[in-house]
Parts: sequence; structure tokens; C-alpha cells
Amino acid sequence: MVGEKGKRYYNELEGFTINDTDDIVFTKIVDYLKDSIRNKNSRVIAFFEKNEDFRKFFSNSQNKTTFIKALETLNTNDKLAVRNYYLILLHQLSAINYKDKSHFVSTTKDYKTAKRFGGNQRDKTDQVILHCWQPILHEKQIVLKCGLPAYKTSPYSYQKEITIFGGIFPHFISGIEVAKTKSFYPNPNIFNGKITKDTFLYGLNIDQSNFEVIAKLTNYKKTIITDGKDTWENSTKR
Repeated sequence: MVGEKGKRYYNELEGFTINDTDDIVFTKIVDYLKDSIRNKNSRVIAFFEKNEDFRKFFSNSQNKTTFIKALETLNTNDKLAVRNYYLILLHQLSAINYKDKSHFVSTTKDYKTAKRFGGNQRDKTDQVILHCWQPILHEKQIVLKCGLPAYKTSPYSYQKEITIFGGIFPHFISGIEVAKTKSFYPNPNIFNGKITKDTFLYGLNIDQSNFEVIAKLTNYKKTIITDGKDTWENSTKR
């Protein structure tokens, strides 16, 4: 499942791929952040006021070269981690240049917030809440190791958002709650094998041998694939 901002998966929107770490991607990140700093939204303004050093760095056009140079010695996985750290912020800021082609989906660890964003509050007929998890990520440590600026808080901290890379994979869904009946349906794959530490890191074992066949029946232009370590996109063109 992809989020509302993931229009790139069902529209032919231009943008870099989910695993792209070329310099042009980081150049765009700097530009997008600089544009976001000029945003007049009160919460966005408050965010940058709380992260003054971060704001100063990305306001200075000369730091674009500094930003790119700091990444030169990183391997591809670490570059991807740094890229995602800043893209998560752009996703949360609903950055004008990124909000419709985001590589992320918003979730929350606050139940009331999940219910509020889960559909019509009066008519809960179609409202469902996904219960899921994601492994602990360490992007911020790599950013700091590079000497790049880190942000201290998220723009909408009261929402307690957890921003998930790619989409919500079925391997990481523990169950679905139907709001109207308050019924909870656990992921049946939980009962197919032993739950171990690796389950929480790499997800449940699920047979998806017919995934591509089903995907071609949908309106999605591309899908997200993962082997538990790397993530990439596939076209669903018939």
C-alpha cells in the first residue's frame, strides 16, 4: 500500500527512482529544502525556527557543493540512508516539489491520529486501520557522521508520524482493524511459521508468486519490490 502522496505510482510523474543515489538527486534535495524554507505555513515556519542551524545551512546556496562533497566517500547503502533522511522531512513538510511523487507513506504510532486520518469520521463504513511495524532505521547517525545538518524535531510532532520507505508491505502488517465494527483481523501469515527476531527485521514469510499478475489488473503504473534488504520498482505495463 502506498500513501496519498505517492501519486508517482499511478501517474506518469517525472522524478528519480526509489533507489537512485546520483548527485542530481541530492542537488534536488537541497533545492527542495531551500524552497521549503520559504514556505509561509505557520507550522513549517515554526519547524525551521526550532532548527535554526539546519535552516541556515540549506538557505546558503554555496552549501550545495559542501553537501554533495560530504557524500563522496559513502557506499551506495549509506548514500541511500542519507537521501531518505532528508526525503522523509520533505515528505512530512509536503514540499511543493515532492509531495505528489513521494517515495514514502505516512503512518503514526498514535491511535487517535490514525483514526482521524483513516477516512470519514461520521460514516465509518469504509474506514480501516492498518496495524504494522518497521525495523529500526539509523539514517540520522550516518548524516551526523558525514558532518551534515540534522533536524531535531519533525514538523508535525503532535501527529507522532512514522514515515515508511516505499510503502506498507504485507510482510510488516500485523492486522487490519475495521473501525465501524471494531473488529480486528490478524494477518493469517502470522500463524504459518515461527516468529523470530528476523521476522521483525525482514517481515513475515508470504507467498506472493502471483503478485505481478494481480498488479497488472490495477491502475498502478509501477510497483515496489523488496527482498528484505534492497528495494526497487517494477513497471506494471501490460
